[in-house]
Amino acid sequence: MHRFILFFLLFISFLPIDNLSAQEKETLPAWEKPTPVFLQKHDWLKLKSDEWLKGDIISMYDDELEFDSDEFGLETFDWEDVSELRSRYDQNIRFANGEVVKGFLIVHSNEVTLISNGTERKFPLSELMSITSAADSRRELWDVEISLGLDISSGNVNQLDYLFSAVAQRSTPYTRFKTEATYNYSKQTTNTNDQPIIDASRVTSSLDWFYNSQIFFRLFDYEYMSDFQQNIQARNSLGTSIGYHVVDNKRLQWDVTAGPSFQITSYEQSAAQADQKSAVLALSTLVEYTVSSRTDFIFDYSIQFVEEESGKRNSHLKTGFEFEFTDDFELDIMLYFDRVAHPVVSVDSVKPEPNDYQLYMSIGYNFY
Repeated sequence: MHRFILFFLLFISFLPIDNLSAQEKETLPAWEKPTPVFLQKHDWLKLKSDEWLKGDIISMYDDELEFDSDEFGLETFDWEDVSELRSRYDQNIRFANGEVVKGFLIVHSNEVTLISNGTERKFPLSELMSITSAADSRRELWDVEISLGLDISSGNVNQLDYLFSAVAQRSTPYTRFKTEATYNYSKQTTNTNDQPIIDASRVTSSLDWFYNSQIFFRLFDYEYMSDFQQNIQARNSLGTSIGYHVVDNKRLQWDVTAGPSFQITSYEQSAAQADQKSAVLALSTLVEYTVSSRTDFIFDYSIQFVEEESGKRNSHLKTGFEFEFTDDFELDIMLYFDRVAHPVVSVDSVKPEPNDYQLYMSIGYNFY
């Protein structure tokens, strides 16, 4: 008897338990995705993978959206991967015909909706060129990075070396302002001679106006530099140029510029007492390549063709890697190379070497 009971229990355990009829199954509602709740303290981004991200809209240029996610930090998305976008603040929207419109932004179903003063306007998504913040006081307008490298040696060699650099950039639908400053200093702390081994500084500022997605005009391009080892007390250059986006996609940005400028150079010691003045033809190229989600490669090179009394050819190169190890901090390994093809001899007949190299490792902090 007990074998019969055991067999019966095993038999019914394999039977499907379904108390619903076919008609009742057909009336069951299908599962639906929940409707998200849009908190107004965030911007919202929906990808075509149906993932929602909350955070801050930084900007959109050349079909690439920069979005500072609360969870993943600053990320760049191809515009074709964006399904929906909602802003909590007014945005400046530039369209292909040059029109700039300001308002609360919703991008959905291949359509751009702008809401301003209770009025709703709709535009085709294909006409959208750029997105930037409309509030001048918002930090998202600025992208700032400060880096510091320090090396203190003691013992057989007592020496202090440091590098300070800062970069700030502000973007609008039509313009991009960028300024960068670097200062290199090195000195033997036990040397009775007060003269440093390295004492060089450089400041550059430029303002770009975007004509279209590929061509831009550098309305002004200013550079100040001083280099004790090159016998340069101060060198000021001011000019203008035209630029072109050779490549501009998610991983690689490559810009080139060319244009005229004017330069005035003062030397620490020179047989010529007056400042040297020269017309300049300036060329530059900037390559930024995203190696991985946390690693970037930079190649920034410029050359100035000047008169022989001002150096003949003045070159500057900054190249290296930026490793992001948190959302705000990064490790920079950079090589700086400066060349003056025809250095000016000082009054004591000492001719500087034409080439200077510095390799620095520094810690950078990003302000978004």
